[in-house]
Amino acid sequence: MELAVVTVFAAALITLIYQSELSSTFNNGVRQMVCLVGGPECGDQTWVDHDRPDDPEEYEWGGGNNHADNKNIAMQSATSYGWTDQEWTCLDSMWSQMSGWDPSIVDPQYGTHGIVGFNPSVHGAMPDGFRSSASVQIDWGLSYIESTYGTPCQAWSYWQSTKSY
Repeated sequence: MELAVVTVFAAALITLIYQSELSSTFNNGVRQMVCLVGGPECGDQTWVDHDRPDDPEEYEWGGGNNHADNKNIAMQSATSYGWTDQEWTCLDSMWSQMSGWDPSIVDPQYGTHGIVGFNPSVHGAMPDGFRSSASVQIDWGLSYIESTYGTPCQAWSYWQSTKSY
């Protein structure tokens, strides 16, 4: 019985609102909102078309360096150390996260430079040509990994917990 009374009361209230001026005001407000986003019968141009910003410029780290070339250099060099398959995957993962293979990147939080994350406060003097050459960075990084960790996977494991190596 109570449910029937509540249902009849709700139906009466909805009917009253629909027949009142409030319904018309609400419907007009909804119609205006639909027109703002290009609804039917609202004209050819909407605020979305008019105010949409231009497409953003694409930004490539390192002023146009080809990061795929850097990876190829590293892959060939890592092969000479005997690092293929899983070791290459570890090296790629580490340097991808560290620098995105960008030889010109400097991380202000950690003070690291280049593809390999060279940190002068940890690694000492920067090798000659390091700032301007992805090859020099890669050669230094591979040599450092071999002498300090043995393999890229051991360096990657260490890096994952410290964000340095």
